[in-house]
Amino acid sequence: MDTVATVLRRTVLVVTALFSLGGLLFALGYAYEDLALVSALALTAAIVVPLAGLTILARRRPDIAPVVLATAVGLFALYAVLGLFVDIIEAPDIPVIALVLALPIAVLGQRQPPWAGVLMLVLAAFPFIQVLARMFREVPLDRPPLGALLTGSTGIVVVPLATFGILFLIAGALGRGRPDAGQGQVQPPAREPQPH
Repeated sequence: MDTVATVLRRTVLVVTALFSLGGLLFALGYAYEDLALVSALALTAAIVVPLAGLTILARRRPDIAPVVLATAVGLFALYAVLGLFVDIIEAPDIPVIALVLALPIAVLGQRQPPWAGVLMLVLAAFPFIQVLARMFREVPLDRPPLGALLTGSTGIVVVPLATFGILFLIAGALGRGRPDAGQGQVQPPAREPQPH
């Protein structure tokens, strides 16, 4: 079971990295088409710096990474709820922030898959809440179906992130019998010296 859990964790990491980086490159491509060069470069830095910093933190500091990433996801949730009432930025900010946070969470999931699974599910929940709110704001006759809204820029991140979260929870359940990878192997108790 530990082998299956390890393969599952690593597979989810690779797929999350491809999804996250691919989505961010796609978004940045539009930024370079639509914005002035200085603004596009500033947006690139605003994406790359937190992405790299949080990913390195998740890899090198597994002791504090869960708290930092949980705080980041909490701030993301507050921002998403605020976005239900006020249009803060005329851009797909919610999916971009979710993609920035997804990769560090997947890196954390290599050592703490249950924690990563929960964070990933929360990360998916708030774009979904925004999609639902958008759907119910429309007049019932003009209301698009939920499936159509899930193919928009915000909705497109919901299903993959929720899937990654569920897979991390499964990996955590499968690998429950072994010590946490960040803690190393449990040493046997020291033997007391025998008198001669």
